[in-house]
Amino acid sequence: MTTTFLLVVFDGLRPDMVTLANTPNLLRFAAMGTRFTRARSVFPSETRVCTATVTTGCQPRRHGLIANRFAHPADPGRLIDTGDKSALQAMQRDLGQDLLDVPTLGDILAAAGRDFVVLSSGSTGQAHVLNPHAEANGQLTLSAHGPQASSPLGAALFAELAPPPTAPVARGVWTAELFRTRFLPNPPAATVLWLCEPDTSAHYQGLGAPAQLEALRAMDAAFGRILDDWQAGPQREHLQIMVASDHGHTTITGHADVAAALADLPAFAGCTLASGSSGSLWVPKGDRAQIAALASWLTRQDWVGNVFADDGPPSVLPRAAVQADHPRAGQIVFTLRATAAPAPSGLPGSAIYDGGLKLGAGTHGGLSATELHTVLMLAGSQVVPDARAEWPAGLADIAPTALHLLGIAGPVMDGRVLGEALRDAAVPAMAPASESWEAAEDGYSQRLARTRLGGQVYLEYGERG
Repeated sequence: MTTTFLLVVFDGLRPDMVTLANTPNLLRFAAMGTRFTRARSVFPSETRVCTATVTTGCQPRRHGLIANRFAHPADPGRLIDTGDKSALQAMQRDLGQDLLDVPTLGDILAAAGRDFVVLSSGSTGQAHVLNPHAEANGQLTLSAHGPQASSPLGAALFAELAPPPTAPVARGVWTAELFRTRFLPNPPAATVLWLCEPDTSAHYQGLGAPAQLEALRAMDAAFGRILDDWQAGPQREHLQIMVASDHGHTTITGHADVAAALADLPAFAGCTLASGSSGSLWVPKGDRAQIAALASWLTRQDWVGNVFADDGPPSVLPRAAVQADHPRAGQIVFTLRATAAPAPSGLPGSAIYDGGLKLGAGTHGGLSATELHTVLMLAGSQVVPDARAEWPAGLADIAPTALHLLGIAGPVMDGRVLGEALRDAAVPAMAPASESWEAAEDGYSQRLARTRLGGQVYLEYGERG
């Protein structure tokens, strides 16, 4: 039997929530293999941005899905909701081009004659982003939202199944059980199992609330049943399993209405805004004076954190610093102010938010450490057991590591093979180097902390001085 690969994503799981009380099975899994203690997300730390990075091995500046919501490239006054598969497909038809600028795992595996399966309880857009060419590649994508959100092979499988539950937690358990019962006995070359919890419950029940912890325990128990069957069955020596979260969370302790604050500003005329925990501004024709005026104004608002623009005052950092310089990205990208201070729940991390989520809810998308620090573990017969890797790692490293385990040569990616965890590979020859990008003017200052390992850059946190 040949090597196969499974990626299980616990959407929105913070590393400090991986505890014996919450996730005994994740800790059991960690002891079987290698746990990456310095795993990081990308910016903005939003689900579909992270999804595209996972499936392409590239940063947002290369794959082009640069926010959960962004201005339509052909109609900048209209925002695209990337959580909606139909909206993404309509944009592709409008532009006559692919959703992503680089190949995905599905594309690479199809070219190698290997199969690839996506099972997702996330949004319909999230499942689509994992493999936009599933139909053309003859591959199975099954979204727990129904056959209409799945590829033709996924829709055909739905005809054999009991309908999935509508509650997010139960839907996640249903999706995990589908993998365990239908695919684990004879797995495809690679599978992505994406679980929407504990993210959904964090947003709507509150970060660290009893309902969120209950959701996390349910996901952990479902994963535990997969572990039990993996260890007891014939796939124990062949299936390599990686567990990841796409981003962390921070707690909403204040609100801002960015659109209302900008409304009467002359420089905002004709611009398009998207904001939440982070925000973007698209400026008509990229007018440099307008960009500079808006960027300068943002630095004077006490609810703003970091500000990035290629044209602006000395207090603004370039978009390249945060790897947000794709043509689809807003000319100005910013975060709402966040701190490491504990929230009322006692969990570290507090932030201002623009949107409908309530105080005490979890949010993400910004540059705080609690949003960028993620879970990453790997176990299997090819993996060093009971180990902790101290080198920086990130979402872009998942795809090249999966391809290495499968013995498939892929295109050049931004990520690296996580050789420090593998029996047949070497630890990185270079040492990680800390980088600090800083800017200040007129009482405002900001800092972006990064780590570089060879050609890879990992974001640590951004903060306002």
